[in-house]
Amino acid sequence: MRIRPPALWPMDRRLRHANSRLQTSDYTDLIECLPVTSYPSRSLCDSTNDTSESFQNESLAGTSPQDEIDRRELYRVVVPIMLIVCILSLVFNLIILLSVRWVRKSLSPTLLLSLSLAVADAFASLVIGVGLVVNSLLPIVYGVDMGPFSNCYVLVLEAFRLGGMVVAVFHLLALAINHYIGILRPLHYAATVTRGTVAWAIACMWIVPVAFFLAYFSLVPDDGFRSSYCSNYDFLLHIPFRVTVSTLFFVPLILMSVMYIHMFVVVKRGVLQLQTGRQLHKSVKAVITTLLILGTYVVGWMPAVIFFVLTCLDCPIPITQIQLWVRVHVAIFINSMIVVKSFLDPIIYVARMPEIKGALGAMFRTRCGAITDEVVNHHIHYKSEMNRLTFVETSRCSKMNGCNGRQMQYIT
Repeated sequence: MRIRPPALWPMDRRLRHANSRLQTSDYTDLIECLPVTSYPSRSLCDSTNDTSESFQNESLAGTSPQDEIDRRELYRVVVPIMLIVCILSLVFNLIILLSVRWVRKSLSPTLLLSLSLAVADAFASLVIGVGLVVNSLLPIVYGVDMGPFSNCYVLVLEAFRLGGMVVAVFHLLALAINHYIGILRPLHYAATVTRGTVAWAIACMWIVPVAFFLAYFSLVPDDGFRSSYCSNYDFLLHIPFRVTVSTLFFVPLILMSVMYIHMFVVVKRGVLQLQTGRQLHKSVKAVITTLLILGTYVVGWMPAVIFFVLTCLDCPIPITQIQLWVRVHVAIFINSMIVVKSFLDPIIYVARMPEIKGALGAMFRTRCGAITDEVVNHHIHYKSEMNRLTFVETSRCSKMNGCNGRQMQYIT
């Protein structure tokens, strides 16, 4: 390798950064869904990756200045709208979490897993919102230079975004196992699914996926976090990484489908003899709630995962053959589906879970704790007592009128 003079090192660094931002653009169009930028440049590094260079040249061939202007104007309208939806989704999920304080009874394992899943939805909205600001709003709409470590920011956000997706699917799998044991093994449920076991499982489901992707991005030689200024991450554009992510999505989905089909068949045949009718009705209602959340998860994430698996350098649909405007519009649709999914889940919690519904009612009655529960309970008790006395008095009057009527009829 030729040794360049020290005076040219700053120039080399800037050119490598510009070239890396070009690579980031083509990747984040598909993964983070909204690109950073696409400045045409070429690295002056002595060793050149022929695959990456040909990919960059082919990508630039389909990009015109007018396309960049149209994309900037599109982002100027779309990104703020998506940010507003992300903020609303984050606020709604946080309200669900804050309402736990007003839950009257101890938290069941199902409720603990559902609340942790609400945290995962809030986390997904937060990461997508930060990604929209860092990858789209600031660099493209306002032309802000994100500095030499912009690629590292993208990698960290991508690790947290993909980790958040796996966290959510693991929570849904844990809920499926919880329902499976509760319906098919009710006598073993209390001993198997304890609060300590659930807390340990929740901690693992949060730590392992994010740590896995951060480690993955750090262990590839001369790639990801191990490259200068995170300038190279070719592994993201090839099948092995795409297959890894899709496996983490589809395998839990298949396992959940098998368990829910088995539960449905067992309930349909009516072979459950160890549960009372009320217990079985409660279990089935919880299963339906989880299936609704699972449906929003599949609808929200499936388009992103399918597009992710099918489009890469050596995938069935090479990304070099996809025009920029197609990538942009597909990216907007994918991000919108994920955000809408996180927005709908709190509505399902409120509509289907009586604990959350009652806790939210108590929270609003006490004005988030501004009024003590004793005052509210006294007011509710006073209204209930007044209603009871009114009802008793009305009943007495009705009876007296009925008696008087019968007496008059008897006299006549």
